[in-house]
Amino acid sequence: MDQAQLNWITHFIWDIADAIARTEREIALMQEYRTRLTADLVTGKLDVRDAAAKLPEAVAFPSDLPDPSDESDLAEETTAEEES
Repeated sequence: MDQAQLNWITHFIWDIADAIARTEREIALMQEYRTRLTADLVTGKLDVRDAAAKLPEAVAFPSDLPDPSDESDLAEETTAEEES
């Protein structure tokens, strides 16, 4: 391996290490923000009633959606469609 290849690998590793460090710092800041937001909500320093009132009635969460691997639901839907 020559010096140019070693330099390229060294810079590549430093770039990856830098990206990891920045990402870890961002995660720490988001965790700190979440903790502070939770504390402000609990202590009443932040009022979210207006924002909560503007939320839509129903929100579909992935856990509320039917399981695509469950074939019994599909069989029931197909039978209902055939009867109409």
